[in-house]
Parts: sequence; structure tokens; C-alpha cells
Amino acid sequence: MRWFPKLVLWSMLTLSCLGAVSTLLNTEADPAPILLKRTLEQQMAIQTAVSFAREWMRWDGEELPEARVQRLKPYVTPDALNRVSALQPEQKAKRQEIISSEFVALTSSSGSRYTVRIRVIAATPERVVWEADVPVWVQAGKGAAVTAPPLIRLPQEPPAVPETGSGESAASAEVKQRMRPAIESFLKAVCEGKDADSLFNYVATGSNVKPLEGRLRFIALDRLEATGTGPYQVAVTFSAQDAATGFRFTQMWKLTVTEENKKFFVGSVE
Repeated sequence: MRWFPKLVLWSMLTLSCLGAVSTLLNTEADPAPILLKRTLEQQMAIQTAVSFAREWMRWDGEELPEARVQRLKPYVTPDALNRVSALQPEQKAKRQEIISSEFVALTSSSGSRYTVRIRVIAATPERVVWEADVPVWVQAGKGAAVTAPPLIRLPQEPPAVPETGSGESAASAEVKQRMRPAIESFLKAVCEGKDADSLFNYVATGSNVKPLEGRLRFIALDRLEATGTGPYQVAVTFSAQDAATGFRFTQMWKLTVTEENKKFFVGSVE
């Protein structure tokens, strides 16, 4: 019996140690910190590549080489700075200004090294599109650095977006015919109306649709498609004109439409 308390004590110590080891193993196996670190690295690589590409592809024959080096210095590892910044203009070289730079794709080669595909839209003054693969190395907590000159690529075509149906049957031709004048009046009111009162006869109770205060002029309703049996999901394509400049363009809106007492009212606009 004298050994019994010691046996209980040793059993409790053993269980405690096993629990501590289990907790330690679970902590080490937890993938969340690793995934978070990887995500942060990828975001840093993308942001660095986007900003760098915008600076690197701004070409100006009148810019001094030293000034170009200073522009690129925050993004490039020191050992590669001279190679990356090197630019040899011709006597009659045109100046290239950057309109925008955007992320396209990301691949990881090894460890913290990434290749970031960037699309750059420039003006020479003609509008041109470039794509470039930017090699970036990331050190968590310190930053990212471009390690070599970008690799110029042919720009890819934008992806074709597949059509997604609502799953509901199309509204009848009779419903769309009755709906069309109401939608035309609504579009004119929302484009050219000055305040919420101008939409009173066209929107459903509780709708938060607001007019564009006359900034657009409604020209014509070109297409109307409706699905459902009420409320209806309505897709409209119409022509509009910018009131300030006079330029015409196309708008495609998605409307939620209800029918009350044989009158149609718009609940929302997307």
C-alpha cells in the first residue's frame, strides 16, 4: 500500500507528459501558420511584380540612367540592379507611358521564388499591350525583390466567360411585350431623373434604386430578356449617352421586376 500513492503520482506525471507531447505535435502539424505564410509571400510577390513592371516598362530616352536606377532600386535585388535597369534608347526612340499594370498568373518554382505574369497596357503614343514574367524572391517579414529582367511574352486573349442560366424558364412573349414600355420608362427616369421622386412610379416599395441625376441620357432599349413567373429576373441592353461629352455607349443591367395590378415595378438593379 505504501507504493500506491507513488504509483498514482507517477501515472499522473506520465499522462501529463504525454499530453504536453501531443499538444506540441499537434501544434507542429497545424497547417494554418504555413498556409498563412505562403499566402502572405504570394501577395507580396504579386504586389512587387505589379509595381515593378509599371516602373520598368516606362521608357524615356531623355531620362538619365541614374534616375532610372533610382526608380527601380526599391524593387530589385542589388546584385541584379544594373542588369535589370539597363536601357539603351535609339536617337529617335519614342517615349512609352504606362496606362495600367495588372496581375495575370503566379507560379512557384522553389521555396520562396515565384514567377509573376503581369499584363501592362502602355501608350507609345499608340496603345499597346505587353505581358511579362517577373521573377521575384520573397523573404517573409522583410520584403520581396526582383531577381532578373522580366521575360517578355505575347499577350494572351482574355478568357471567354461561359453563360450562366438562372435555371428558370423564360417569361412569355406576352409578358415581355407588356413589360417593355414600363422598363423603357424606368430606364429613362433612372438615367435622367434628378431625385428619388422621379422614380416613384417605376420602383417597388422599399427599393433603394437612385437616379443618375441626369448624367446619362437614355437613347433606346435594344434588348430585353426575362425569366421566372414573378418576381422576374430581367436582363436589359440599352444605349445611353454621356450628358457631358455626348459620347454614346451600351449598358447591360440586370433588374428584379415585380408585377402588381398589371403594372411592373423595379426592385433592384445590378
